[in-house]
Amino acid sequence: MPKTFITKRLSLIPILTTALFLGIPAGSAASTLKAGKICTGPTTGTYYQYAGGIIDAAKETLGLDLENVSTVGSLENAKGIVSGQCDIAIVQSDIYIQSGADFQTTTESKLFSANKGSVAALYPEIVHILVNRDSGISSVADLAGKKVNVGEKGSGTYLTAYKLLNVYNQMVSAPEYVYEAPSTAVAKVVAGTLDATFYVAGAPISILANLPADANVTLIPATFTMFNHDYTIADIPATTYPWLHCDITNNIAVSSLLTIGPSIDRTLLGAFLDKLYANKDSYADKYHAKWAGLDKAATVASIKAAGMNGWNIEVSHYFAGVPKPVVKPQPYFCSASPLGTYTKVVLDLIPVVKSTLGISLTEKHTAGSLDNVMKSYNGECAMYLVQRDVGGYFVTVDQTQQSISEELLRGYFWYGENLMPLYAEDIHLVINTNSGIESSLDLVGKKVNMGEKLSGTFVTAITMLLVNNIKIEEMTPSYDSPVAALPKVISGEYDAMFVISKAPVSYLAGADCPTDINVPGCIVGDPTTLPIKLVSIQVPNFFPKTTLSAEHYPWQMVELPNSPQIITFLGISPHLSRDENRIADLISAVYDLKVGETTLSPTWDETSVEQGIALFKLEPVLFHWDAAQYFADMIK
Repeated sequence: MPKTFITKRLSLIPILTTALFLGIPAGSAASTLKAGKICTGPTTGTYYQYAGGIIDAAKETLGLDLENVSTVGSLENAKGIVSGQCDIAIVQSDIYIQSGADFQTTTESKLFSANKGSVAALYPEIVHILVNRDSGISSVADLAGKKVNVGEKGSGTYLTAYKLLNVYNQMVSAPEYVYEAPSTAVAKVVAGTLDATFYVAGAPISILANLPADANVTLIPATFTMFNHDYTIADIPATTYPWLHCDITNNIAVSSLLTIGPSIDRTLLGAFLDKLYANKDSYADKYHAKWAGLDKAATVASIKAAGMNGWNIEVSHYFAGVPKPVVKPQPYFCSASPLGTYTKVVLDLIPVVKSTLGISLTEKHTAGSLDNVMKSYNGECAMYLVQRDVGGYFVTVDQTQQSISEELLRGYFWYGENLMPLYAEDIHLVINTNSGIESSLDLVGKKVNMGEKLSGTFVTAITMLLVNNIKIEEMTPSYDSPVAALPKVISGEYDAMFVISKAPVSYLAGADCPTDINVPGCIVGDPTTLPIKLVSIQVPNFFPKTTLSAEHYPWQMVELPNSPQIITFLGISPHLSRDENRIADLISAVYDLKVGETTLSPTWDETSVEQGIALFKLEPVLFHWDAAQYFADMIK
């Protein structure tokens, strides 16, 4: 697939001023309007009519005269953003949740996510499943073997229906799929020639509202069998439609998102959004009633709850009311403690950065991953290493605050600046054998060392508690470095400690019985007598896993299968001056590194382009645009 996006726009990232973020006009749009396109949906649909307000605001603030382009819907619109055929588009938010749906297996979908073009949540769209009353269908499971319309393949209705039926539900047999516009399929469901049809749109849907009260149809709840924060619950009261005789509860909804392509000047986004919110009532009168419900709080809630939905970093600052920092990064490559693997990796990378980007950097020791993101955000690091779960930590911290916090802004900063995954770090849970702990589920009521508060160990320890449904206040936490905590676990002062590092970890492998205190049964010089061991950590299937070998540590007697890992990424400051075309050279050069006499880190044989492609396919929104282009080229 050709590179249709203008890659230069991320190497010269424009800076939004404080005035723009706070809604103060910074100047009028260009006097000469440029032609552009907004991709919407069918001419009878809400997207097409709603777009009128966006077109008006774009003329006044962006200097664009947008043509309203009718499409099948969200998936076609996303393709238009990637191809450059659409400057602006409206899409459903679940387009960012990667699955096996046709579009989301393509390089187009990955580049759409990497573009990070979401700028506003417009209104909720309710997932309707209309069924004929004689079909015998009362739940999603009953759709098995039935004749079901899932919408046209380029539509958002199709995307959501596909995910509900193929990703989030296990049916005994597949439905007989039909791919028609829902507006056409409704009549067939009424007539009984179709058993059911999906229809994703804002309620009430006029076609459904216009059916007579005695129509032989009803709705069944659109529900997921598992929690997913990218969908919300929106009940459908019986009063919504004349033929609906009971409330539909626990029904899912998806947000409609306004998204921009690379042609849109980011420095004008503040004025553009100000215009949308200021004129929403007049747009409601002129174009579509749904404009009246446009609410900044809804976008803030969406940004806080669904960080992976491609939110634009400048827009996140706009809704936070905080200007994006303008910093010139210092010439440092941030690593972690001198004893860790990060130091070896960074020392190996520094000459590669010099030879490919022409930038001279010096290693800077830090507390670890969390510290690295904060230092890069503030301009103290030009490049850095960071664990995959740091972004999730920022989101977790933010949930305690009503407005968008600075922690979350750092999280969005991190989401956009990753160049490539490097290697997997092993998650160790080391316990005292007298603690009674046999797995991570047993940590309640225990004294547990979480690692230093700016370290990657601390971030992952918090994540492990979260996925095990354990609150930190249910334990007695401590925040020593792992090196300082180890003797306390051996002595029994602490019950357990987390260590996040590539196995074997040197200070764990070299541990010995203390000489200054008496530990019963512990013999100095015989580490097999140490009263410590590794225990299993229970995590969901989306974590990568490995087997921690008993051979790594003399005091470990058994192997630990299904032991979780965390991926380490290479990150880069967005303010670092560079030629974006050389990012591909840097990534390729890193993949050429091998373990040997000229390298220090033992991880380079694990850093492969295959792993990079796999991570890019899974979470393209994590990648910097220049890196996204590289990996998209690799999977053509």
